[in-house]
Amino acid sequence: MIPKDFPDGHFKDGHPFELYGRLRAEGGVVRHPELPLWVVGTHAEVHQAATDPAVFRSGDGILIQELDTTYATPPTIMHTDPPGHTRYRALVAPAFRPTVLRRLESAVRDRVCTLLAGMPPGAGYDVVARLSTPLPLQVICLMLGIPEDDWPRFAQWSEAIVPGAADLTDQQRDTLRMEAGIYLVEAAHRRRADPRQDVISQLATVELDGDRLTDTELVMFLIQLLVAGNETTRHAISGGMLALAEHPAEWAALRSHPGLVPSAVEEILRWTSPVVYFLRTATRPVTVGPAEISEGDRLMLLYGSANRDSLAYGPAADRFDVARPGGPVNLAFGFGPHFCLGAALARMELRILLEELVDRYSGLVPAGTTAYNGSTVVTGLRTCELAFR
Repeated sequence: MIPKDFPDGHFKDGHPFELYGRLRAEGGVVRHPELPLWVVGTHAEVHQAATDPAVFRSGDGILIQELDTTYATPPTIMHTDPPGHTRYRALVAPAFRPTVLRRLESAVRDRVCTLLAGMPPGAGYDVVARLSTPLPLQVICLMLGIPEDDWPRFAQWSEAIVPGAADLTDQQRDTLRMEAGIYLVEAAHRRRADPRQDVISQLATVELDGDRLTDTELVMFLIQLLVAGNETTRHAISGGMLALAEHPAEWAALRSHPGLVPSAVEEILRWTSPVVYFLRTATRPVTVGPAEISEGDRLMLLYGSANRDSLAYGPAADRFDVARPGGPVNLAFGFGPHFCLGAALARMELRILLEELVDRYSGLVPAGTTAYNGSTVVTGLRTCELAFR
């Protein structure tokens, strides 16, 4: 049974995997006892809803906080559906082409090496503050073409935008969001006057059906890149390092067989699943698992539950296994039209980090405080102290 207060209060220690297991045992698709939505926790059914935007819309809102909200314009690209979503996505996609990411690889490795050089073996470190927070933000700054020294400001803005990610008042959140919007619009205006080879220049100068993007649309895209480009990667990095520290046999396997790095990346993403959920709205009556869904019903897609489903991953679904063979679609980045554009970038950052970690350290061990952010939208570690050997 889904508790009446779910999801509030159930993510203080990250994903509530025991609750997810009970949900799947009850069929995986159940009515929420208080909220007007269905909770979906099985892999097949989350995949079904994520794949078909004609039947499962995003434009009516993707968060619980938006159940009674309507927007004059979509606040993010995630709040759009084809054909509008297809058109918007085409504008951003060139920034994440394989050729672009290959050109970035050397710069990403340089930043990984610089950060790790400040954490020599023999001591304990908060890897969230020292590594998993700065790295993806430095990479995003690089892609956007803004000073990398600004990454701490970006960290504050990102935390303010993700519900529950930081202990802030509504007024503080609004102030930080406004600061982010003003900063990004001003940067876009400068690029229109003096374009460069970066994502802000691309978006500031591109034309959409003969018209340039409005300031509102520019902020929508750039905020999306800021948040999606660092929040999930940050939590996958720190959560993955904690998993390796807590499973020394898996760390030993990875060090003995560096060829396992690609499968370890996938396992870390499956294991951490930083995005908790997004909502979809049914556009017509449809069967989802054991449930008969009516037109207008909302569905809460629980990606972390889907990625631990034993029907998809077998009886060892709850085991961390860096050698896990390829199998079902990894839903950590969603699927279908809303599959995360930055997935390849996140995988590259994780791969490079793992390659450098196994080359530098003989072991990782828990060494102090571990605390989660408690967010019901993007869950992950706020503090994670590990010792390097």
